[in-house]
Amino acid sequence: MTDLREIAPNIYQLKVPLILNVQSINVYIFRGETPTIVDTGTNTPEVFETIQTALRKLGIKKLEQVIATHWHSDHVGAAHQFAKEGTRILIGSKDYPEWKTFAKGESFEIFREWARDEWEIPDGLVIEGMIKSYEKLRRLTAWPEGVEEIKPQQMLHAGNYDLKAIPTPGHTIGHLAFFEEQQKILFSGDMLLPDQVAFPGIWLEDGKVTSGLASQLQSIDLMKKLGAHQYLPAHGEPQLNPSERCQETRAQILTQVANYDPTLSVYEGALRLRQGKTKPGVLFMQLHYVFGWKQVFELSHPRPCIF
Repeated sequence: MTDLREIAPNIYQLKVPLILNVQSINVYIFRGETPTIVDTGTNTPEVFETIQTALRKLGIKKLEQVIATHWHSDHVGAAHQFAKEGTRILIGSKDYPEWKTFAKGESFEIFREWARDEWEIPDGLVIEGMIKSYEKLRRLTAWPEGVEEIKPQQMLHAGNYDLKAIPTPGHTIGHLAFFEEQQKILFSGDMLLPDQVAFPGIWLEDGKVTSGLASQLQSIDLMKKLGAHQYLPAHGEPQLNPSERCQETRAQILTQVANYDPTLSVYEGALRLRQGKTKPGVLFMQLHYVFGWKQVFELSHPRPCIF
């Protein structure tokens, strides 16, 4: 049975099962003048058919566009299958190169370098174990030809609605949320979730390897100021009062930073979270968290200058 329900006039939530550490993703379908979906799920036949079944059920014969909140495999993986049918694929301008280099397997050496130098992982076997998990994620996506870039604050017509692209970096460098100003609905992607804090990304910015956590805090503040009445997350159920959840998320992050132990390496800190267990996929996420806490902690505890 297709898990499909209308959550606003001609906007539908489709819960798509995934074979990942997250059980499902919400694909939001807009019926109307410009049939659109927000996010796609992974590159598997089952996911594609689940979405196609829902589109048929809604009487949508031609999907006009896919709008992606960010480049991760559970959000854009199936996009190339829709592209083959003539659907426009759109993603944030800063996530465009991230998705392309990942999907084409060009970011693996950078990952190895950062795992060694930034996360201080001493064991090559541990790094290679994460690379294998990384490769599994790469197989769940593909790079479609003709991907279009979304600029910050760009207006997009979806169904019968107009969405504003809100830059919300943190989980990825180019993560976008989409705000429908009339109904005050925020499509928050992974940047505002009802029961967890998404792990911060890692990227190169101004020549420095940077955690997305500082940007994540700024994005949370920005989403709070939008005045949305409800938010529709990529994982979990639609929620009211996004302002309250923004406050809770900010508090959760700052508590985590306050509990950070600067005497440990990033790798040691991640192992402590996992109680010494090194399951690659879980370790991968914990390393991102600890690296973020480290950088935010250092920003608030600058070292004294020595003259």
